[in-house]
Amino acid sequence: MNISKIIVAGTLTASSLFAHSLWVNSFNSTTPKGGHTTVSIGWGHHLSIDDSVPTKMKLNSFNLIDPSNQAIALEMPLEKVEEIYKDAQLAISKSNMAMQKISFQEKALKGTYSVALATKTGYFTKYIDIKGKERFKRLSKDKITDAKKILQSNQINTFAKSYFVFNQWSAPKPVGHPIELIPTNDFTTINQSEGVTFDVLLEGKPLSSGYVTAKSALNPRANALFAPVKKGKASFVVPHKGVWIFNVTHKTESDITHIQKTSATLNIQ
Repeated sequence: MNISKIIVAGTLTASSLFAHSLWVNSFNSTTPKGGHTTVSIGWGHHLSIDDSVPTKMKLNSFNLIDPSNQAIALEMPLEKVEEIYKDAQLAISKSNMAMQKISFQEKALKGTYSVALATKTGYFTKYIDIKGKERFKRLSKDKITDAKKILQSNQINTFAKSYFVFNQWSAPKPVGHPIELIPTNDFTTINQSEGVTFDVLLEGKPLSSGYVTAKSALNPRANALFAPVKKGKASFVVPHKGVWIFNVTHKTESDITHIQKTSATLNIQ
């Protein structure tokens, strides 16, 4: 049995303004008698495991999607993280990554699976308070009671996916996220000089314009690569194998700027 993976991830709500990200990890294990994939939620600055998901992060959904597009609910992150130990030197708490194991049984459908995650709507408002001090809060501007002047008001939604293939590639279908990056070629057989291609959808339709960025997890501080979105399509040629993170953000400028984010992290074997 051959299990290959593509991790698709998303960057977080307001905390992404402080360089934190939210994504989905996927780790594969194969044996002569079968195999499984272990999935978890990642949070922090660098793939694959950096920090626990904060309890303030709330999810609308966290599902396994099978090749027929059937959704199976996965266990959500903990509502409250228990501290196990603390002294002057160390603090130890339970990790909060919603890690769980997906085992492929004899009658498992062949094809491309995904784990799809969507956050609840977040807000970020930057303002001058009544004392003239610049401040920010993770609230919508109508909930700010001490504002003299609103400088910036954002509504933020974030989505994340992880794709992995059981036995043979099949083209994944949209899951209904407002913004989606969907791989359109078989990454389990791609050579590093071949193109990595995506459909880029906004509200279920091809995104007319914009760009997708890509960064290698081997060198997260390197400059990002850019690819334009043309009629809902984007493509990259990756210079080396390994984990690559692809991101796309769409902003609708209005009284409250609506920011929708999704990203894709590919582990090219």
